[in-house]
Amino acid sequence: MRAIPIVFLALLLASTATLAADADALIRDGEVKLQAGDLDAAVTVLQEAVATDQTSALARLRLGGALLMKQDYSGAIEQFRETVRLDPNSANAFVGMSVAYLHSARYDLARASLDEAIRIDPSKRTEAEPLQAYIDRASARTDPSLDEPQRQ
Repeated sequence: MRAIPIVFLALLLASTATLAADADALIRDGEVKLQAGDLDAAVTVLQEAVATDQTSALARLRLGGALLMKQDYSGAIEQFRETVRLDPNSANAFVGMSVAYLHSARYDLARASLDEAIRIDPSKRTEAEPLQAYIDRASARTDPSLDEPQRQ
């Protein structure tokens, strides 16, 4: 009687490994398509990678990046959020989310995402400084309180 559950567990583990290998191959294919500039094909392949292995933070990160490049900011944000759910220490997902929020004129969330990326990976601080400055300038341009006269 015990052999059946053990065999079932072995089959389950083998199928999980196969799915992960399939997803990894799809991710690599998607990356090649991204580098070639074929964004539509990259998105299709990366969506297939996510469907193949819904627990792959890397597949979701790459899909988020491809959607960001296609200027599908809400789709990118959704994928970056899923990446963070699967891997809370993915500084790259927070950077991508920051850029997507920036392009969506959601400056407070862009700044918070970038701050979180730096908290997770302090080595990103130097490369993030120009983006932080841009977010701050964009936020100041749209802040209605700056148009009001100062009371004395």
